Amino acid sequence: MRLEEMETMLSRLGIEIVSTRGNEIQSYCPGHKAIKGKEDSNPSWYINSDTGAHICFSCGYKGGLMSLICDVKQVDYADAKDWFYLENEDLSLVMERAEKKEEPIFKEITEISEARLALFTDPPAEALAARGFKIESAQEYEVLWDPKHNNWITPIRNPFTNKLMGWQEKGYVKRYFKNYPTGIEKSKALFGFRRYDGGRLIVVESPLDVVRLASVGVSGGVATFGSLVSKDQVNLIRGADQIVFAFDNDDAGRIASQKMLELTVSLSFECWFFNYTDTAMKDVGGMSKSEILIGLDTAKHSLHGIKALT
Repeated sequence: MRLEEMETMLSRLGIEIVSTRGNEIQSYCPGHKAIKGKEDSNPSWYINSDTGAHICFSCGYKGGLMSLICDVKQVDYADAKDWFYLENEDLSLVMERAEKKEEPIFKEITEISEARLALFTDPPAEALAARGFKIESAQEYEVLWDPKHNNWITPIRNPFTNKLMGWQEKGYVKRYFKNYPTGIEKSKALFGFRRYDGGRLIVVESPLDVVRLASVGVSGGVATFGSLVSKDQVNLIRGADQIVFAFDNDDAGRIASQKMLELTVSLSFECWFFNYTDTAMKDVGGMSKSEILIGLDTAKHSLHGIKALT
């Protein structure tokens, strides 16, 4: 993006330009208040017009252009892209050129500091009670709370180094879902993996379901952050003593189970599939301890083939 185009973009985002030097634009940090609790009074934020990469040398706020739009406009990636087109028609050709080359217009920076988690708090008692969580279980799995937006915050960490990669946000009052930062490779992570110490591994979709399992005294829960399971996650899962897939009791979950059945057969490792026969619940997160244990104890072995899923 040319310097003039980036200046137009920032103006439409309400970001005041303090100075420019080459392809670097200086301004007051748009993420300063969220991190430091006060507005930036000494401009230390810079954005590169060529790459879209930005950083504040005072508070550490950084990322790419799309994540900047997400933060300033308080929208997800898809809405940020729509805003780019609708509000910046004269710049839309820039985006189109990049997409035709099948490459992102800007490379997102995904390194996240642990300090960013200081923005969040322990979940309030009301939210814990609504999900049937114990505060000790939420703390064990580092599940936090965004008091500004009333969202659950579940950290996404490297399963080997435990390095913070970002987090997943899920609404409590309203339907809301977002992965932060944009483009985070959550497929390389497995929520709860570092707390698995042998025995039965229960694979669910949502990190919050792992907390529910722990809250009722069922250990071994891990989450894939959705119904799609990557090769990296499979490699982590297959080393467990016993594997039970407990994907959601809906169409997407059943499709995921079918794919895992086919994969485990082809890779020659055994597993079980959670038995939802005696419940109409969508997932283990809404079930009682006795219902969960029945579903686990009557789980169907993969050697039964398609019957394991019915």
